[in-house]
Amino acid sequence: MSQITEIQAYRACRTLFGPDLQFNRDFLHYLQPSGVRSAYRNKAKAIHPDRFAVAEQRIKEKQQRLFQDLSLAYETVQQFLKQRDRFCPAKNHRSPAASPAQPQRRSGPRSRSQYYRGPLPARPLQFGLFLYYQGTIPFNAVISAISWQRQQRPTIGEIARRWGWLNDVQIRQVLNLRKAGARFGERAEQLDLLSQLQVKALLLHQRSRQKQMGEFFIEQGFFDAETLNLLLGKLAEHNRTYRREFGGQYYYHHRS
Repeated sequence: MSQITEIQAYRACRTLFGPDLQFNRDFLHYLQPSGVRSAYRNKAKAIHPDRFAVAEQRIKEKQQRLFQDLSLAYETVQQFLKQRDRFCPAKNHRSPAASPAQPQRRSGPRSRSQYYRGPLPARPLQFGLFLYYQGTIPFNAVISAISWQRQQRPTIGEIARRWGWLNDVQIRQVLNLRKAGARFGERAEQLDLLSQLQVKALLLHQRSRQKQMGEFFIEQGFFDAETLNLLLGKLAEHNRTYRREFGGQYYYHHRS
């Protein structure tokens, strides 16, 4: 069986988790099969061809292709994780980890083998990864929170249709343009259906409509609202320390 390269793994992760997550070696280092399975199941529910049984033929064919791509991405990442743990067993992050401050949990005990133990990376971090590196949540919770957050927000196509910028025919045209790694807005620009300024406005509105990730962790019982505010303060302080070196590519605050 041929080896899966990191580039192939990154591309497959984009299909599984969406383009919003930062994919780097840290992500591949700590990614676990259970997180991959969770992301696959969540996305498979949304795009499974059976949900489009009464749709037009081209829509059914499109969903079939998307589901095939998702299944291939899932197998690719799982194979990558197997070879990672086979050749670099030290990277298989399964040793018990101590959390600097144990969060409250309503849903019962969780496996401590999924918690990170070590120093915070010397760079700005997004909220979910900050909590993981703090030892506050397991990595699987980061993946679940991202999937949950994506499900809460409207799609770019839905917003553009509501604003009168695109109609149903144009939305299907954008969706049918298959280009590896391209997002909806990028494809709409390529088809001259939306301007760059319109895409930025749509993305800004989309982000404003999604729930904050902290709500997910509160609902799951990892911590309460008071602890969330403390963690947000620590995140802001951490990111300010490294802001100049890394520019504006990270979220420095995560408040609603």
